[in-house]
Amino acid sequence: MTERWRLIIDPPDGAAWNMAVDEALLRAAERGTSEPVLRLYRWEPAAVSLGYFQEWGRAVNEAACREAGIDIVRRPTGGRAVFHHREVTYSVVLPPGHPMGGQTVMEGYRRISEALQAGLARLGIAAVLARPAASPAGEGREALAGACFDSASRYELEWNGRKVVGSAQLRRASGAVLQHGSIPLEFDAELTARVLAPGGRGARFLALILAERAGSLSQALGRPVEFDEAAPAIAEGFAAAAGVVWDRGFLTEEERRVASQLAASRYATDEWNRIRPAGRTDRGEAGRGGG
Repeated sequence: MTERWRLIIDPPDGAAWNMAVDEALLRAAERGTSEPVLRLYRWEPAAVSLGYFQEWGRAVNEAACREAGIDIVRRPTGGRAVFHHREVTYSVVLPPGHPMGGQTVMEGYRRISEALQAGLARLGIAAVLARPAASPAGEGREALAGACFDSASRYELEWNGRKVVGSAQLRRASGAVLQHGSIPLEFDAELTARVLAPGGRGARFLALILAERAGSLSQALGRPVEFDEAAPAIAEGFAAAAGVVWDRGFLTEEERRVASQLAASRYATDEWNRIRPAGRTDRGEAGRGGG
C-alpha cells in the first residue's frame, strides 16, 4: 500500500533559514497539519552546523569561517559539527506514530537510512549501513566536540569504508520525528578540517583522518555529481523503498510564517548559536546524533 508524502526540493538558502524550515515542518507535523515530508536542500553561503549540545569554542574555528564567509548555526538535533558545502542535505519529518519513525530512536534511524540507501542505489552507489563495533560518541550521550564525518555511527551509510551520509535525529515528546543529514557531492578534507578545528589546533591531523574516512557521491561514482542529478535519484529510490508516492510541494503560508519567526528569533541569534543549551526545553524529547 502506497502512502502520499510531500517532496520539497528547495533552492540554496542560508543557514538560519534552513534550520528554521526543518523545525517549522516538525511543528506542523506535531500539529497534524502536515503529511510526512522529505525535503532536499542546499546552503548558500556554505555553513557549519553545530550539534545541539556542542560547545561553540570546541567545535568550530570561528576565525577561519569568518575569513572564508562561512556561516555558523546550531542545529535542533544532536551530534557533531558538519560543514555543509557541496552536498545534498535531506530532512525527513514524520507525524507522531508514523511507522517509519519506529518504536525507538535506533529503529527509526535504521528505517530512514535504508530508504536513503535505496536512493543512493539509484545513482549506482552500493552504500551499506554502518555497524561499528563500539557505540559512537553521539549514541546515548551527545559528543561535545569533533567532526561528523571522521567516523560513522550505527546505521549511517558508508561506501567502500567511507562515510557518505551523516545524520542526526530529534524525537519530540509527542512522537513527531525530525531526521536530517548531509550527503556530500564532493568532500574537501582540508577545508573541512580548517573550519572545524578550533583555533587551527589539530587541523592537519583532522584533515588526514577525514581524507581516509569521509567520502562523497562524486568519489563513489568516479565523476562529478551535481545536486540536480543526485536529488531526484535520491527521492526516487527513497519512494520505492518506503512505498511512497510524492506530492511535489512547497511550504504552506503558515509553515513559512513559523520558519521566518524561528530564523529571526532563534537560528540567526548569538544567544542560540553560541550558548550551549543546558538541556531540552520540552521534556520527553530524545535525540540521536551521528553526524
